[in-house]
Amino acid sequence: MKFCYLDESGTGGQPISVMAGVVVDANRMHLTKDAWSALLKQLSEIVGSSIQEFHSHKFYSGSGIWRGLDGAHRATIISTIIEWMKERKHKVVYSALDVERHREQQKENERIQDLTAWRTMALHVALSLQRRHQSEANNKGHTVLVFDEQVKEKDQFTKLVLNPPEWTDDYYDRGTKRKALDQLIDVPHFVDSRQVGLVQIADLYAFILRRHFELKTGVDEPKYDDEMNKVGAWAQDILNQTIGNGHIYPKKKPSHAAQLFLSVAPECCV
Repeated sequence: MKFCYLDESGTGGQPISVMAGVVVDANRMHLTKDAWSALLKQLSEIVGSSIQEFHSHKFYSGSGIWRGLDGAHRATIISTIIEWMKERKHKVVYSALDVERHREQQKENERIQDLTAWRTMALHVALSLQRRHQSEANNKGHTVLVFDEQVKEKDQFTKLVLNPPEWTDDYYDRGTKRKALDQLIDVPHFVDSRQVGLVQIADLYAFILRRHFELKTGVDEPKYDDEMNKVGAWAQDILNQTIGNGHIYPKKKPSHAAQLFLSVAPECCV
């Protein structure tokens, strides 16, 4: 059994939104949790203040309690976290939206008229995990989805997972005998990220990928010298950890459902 811990970045008016998930095997999960808690303790000692939650946007910009850490030190910590995750061989899943393209598709495509940006990304992630895990033997009911708390989205997304629209079936070649989204266990769970460290790692990954896509598509300018190269290197390390881009943004004969998600993604993802 696996747990996928998810968080999003860029749903507050930014031109690009990203949701990222860290996929962790239940048998190895506690080791990663313990190591993350130890890292937060070390960071607390460095800044002289108790850190209960790692807010990526504040850390990246050096605001709040991170004001005393210079950019080079913060960059080293980000590199260390990404390398640390790579060594643990946990997988990553993600979904990205060009917010303007998503708005246009909502007007033109009835399949996503009622899907908010958050719900579109969350559904895409669920379908990607289904596509990836359904080929593994003896693993029906494989993955638990764990999201950062979303009061506005919780009920609607739960209904969406329990009764996914028929147009999503061809994303993973469902067929007639397979139950819809049979790789997901029960209903999605929503938690306080202060209490779940792996959601905080997902937040960091979502932030880095969003920043990378913003810079690569040119919708935002670099904030400091060499930001594009530095963020690009981090993003590539994260993308190398994914469940496989063929399950997220398949380019070889994509299904109609996959084409929809490609149509709302940033150009650099397509």
